[in-house]
Amino acid sequence: MCGIAGFSSFHFNYKEESARWFSTLQTMNPCQHHRGPDENGLYLSRNCGLSHTRLSILDLACGKQPMARQLGNQRAVIAYNGEIYNMPALRRELEQEGIVFETTCDTEVILMGYLLHGTSYVTRLNGIFAFAIYDERHKILTLYRDSFGVKPLFYTVHNGTLVFSSELKGLYCFPGVTARLDPGGLNELFGLGPARTPGNGILTDIHELKPGTCMTCSSLGSITHTYYRLTSRPHEDSYEDTIEKTRFLITDAIKRQMISDVPICTFLSGGIDSSLVSAVCASELKAAGRQLSTYSFDFTEN
Repeated sequence: MCGIAGFSSFHFNYKEESARWFSTLQTMNPCQHHRGPDENGLYLSRNCGLSHTRLSILDLACGKQPMARQLGNQRAVIAYNGEIYNMPALRRELEQEGIVFETTCDTEVILMGYLLHGTSYVTRLNGIFAFAIYDERHKILTLYRDSFGVKPLFYTVHNGTLVFSSELKGLYCFPGVTARLDPGGLNELFGLGPARTPGNGILTDIHELKPGTCMTCSSLGSITHTYYRLTSRPHEDSYEDTIEKTRFLITDAIKRQMISDVPICTFLSGGIDSSLVSAVCASELKAAGRQLSTYSFDFTEN
């Protein structure tokens, strides 16, 4: 888990106000320190500011963010929170297309994929994520959220400036953005809580980027685009095929999430799901000569 935050504006005077906006970015990181205690970084350009707090999992030495890369005459910067499960396959594809990587982390894979293929590259990502990419050449900031909205991403527009953050508290580090509750927010809290309507940030003028959605922000304004929708289809497989496909999907999903440069552990409650995850992880790690750490829970009241 990492934390991202930032803003995009085409109205402020960079020469006169850059110190002020850099200071704003500096306040955004500490409030999300618990999301990424290992490292933090900042980026500020004429129209965009990005901040990042990092929990190091892949390429501990070289995965610092915000990360900037250049391909030809295109240069872009990314602040990313998440994990891409098909990262090895995507990396191989990009290498075959001529991309030379400087790190082994999935952050760079996303960024180079964007530089080579554009905003549609997000459709190739299999994982959980929320990230922001600023295209310096075209002066466009794009926000992305994973297909099912596992990773959070909130935003607001204040005096023409788009402000975003992994958590609500990051938004309130921006000057002038305040927490206000209105009747709509109260309806969410008392009518649906702890659930929320997708896209609703509870507080006044606070929004959540919907799952499977990206938002582009430029001097022309902002546009949202849904790149993924869940569709239903008739189930026509036999009982035997259903078992085999379910077995493959579960084990494949677990294996894909075991990519890590740090030790792997599971939380074992004793139920079917945690026991299955732990069993598959233990088997894979044993085959690789590694060990699994398991944490058990006792729910008995004292």
